[in-house]
Amino acid sequence: MTLHLIQSGLLALLFFAGLVAVLSAPLYSWFRNRLIQLPCHTRSNLVTLWLLSPALIGLLLAFAGLLPSWTDSHEIATEHCASHTNGIAHLCWFDPIVHLSDALWLGGSSLLAMVTLFNVYKGIKLLARHRHFQATLRLAGQPDHKAGVFRIASEHVFVFSCGLFTPCAFISSRLMEQLSAEQLDVVLAHEQAHCRRRDVLRRLFLSLAALFHFPALRRHLLADLALAQEQICDEAAAQKVGDRLFVAETIINLARKLNTRIPEQDIGVIAFNGSHIDVRIQQLLEPPKPVNRCQVFFTALFFIALFSGMLALAMPLHHLL
Repeated sequence: MTLHLIQSGLLALLFFAGLVAVLSAPLYSWFRNRLIQLPCHTRSNLVTLWLLSPALIGLLLAFAGLLPSWTDSHEIATEHCASHTNGIAHLCWFDPIVHLSDALWLGGSSLLAMVTLFNVYKGIKLLARHRHFQATLRLAGQPDHKAGVFRIASEHVFVFSCGLFTPCAFISSRLMEQLSAEQLDVVLAHEQAHCRRRDVLRRLFLSLAALFHFPALRRHLLADLALAQEQICDEAAAQKVGDRLFVAETIINLARKLNTRIPEQDIGVIAFNGSHIDVRIQQLLEPPKPVNRCQVFFTALFFIALFSGMLALAMPLHHLL
């Protein structure tokens, strides 16, 4: 019975997650232009939810569809389906698929396990490289406890944050010499905001959780998330120095100086760079209006009603599946 429940739930999860992924592609193309007009914190939260939506909605709908079957199997509810006379938990539409040959299920499960193990291996290897890279940086750098940064003796110009659970900021000695004290405050406040928020870890987790999305949409979503995170850290720097115009000038000035590419994608680094300069400067000079609290309240109310409706429609959903 438990095996049938797991098989039905897995099929339902894949079905609904795939359906959400298919619908997300055209919807996000329409929504993306409106998204850029929202404050960066709100945008970051919305993009995060969008990245998680196939997995979350798939789990929610699979749970709602399996609920009648589960309650019946545990004698909490009365029988609701003729197929339950054999005491096997199921989803109606997927039930014939569940009863395919054991060899087919074993082959599919083996393939899924192999893909999972391969990705786990890649993840462990990446984490090992990341730890080695950060340890090397710490050994090469000189900690400046007052500034909250590691200073690396180098003629190149760079500044970045690195680390998953204990992130740190790193800056080249050359760049520290070229920046004024006020500009250095802006740069370090920006990188330290990345460290406090553990943005590297967030991106890694969300890139894994968003695997149900199509690759092109996933790349767009992760790029939009990265932009929102940069803008959040720009805001943190502006709050610290109290001058939004000066922060904007510092970003432009630093973008001209940077001459070293940091391997962000491979080793988990967030570098202060010149990406999306126009959008970031526009937000600093013309901050978007805060989202109306009534809109937030009614949006939350909508999702609560949606969740309640899923549970209320559990029986029809069960028979649909």
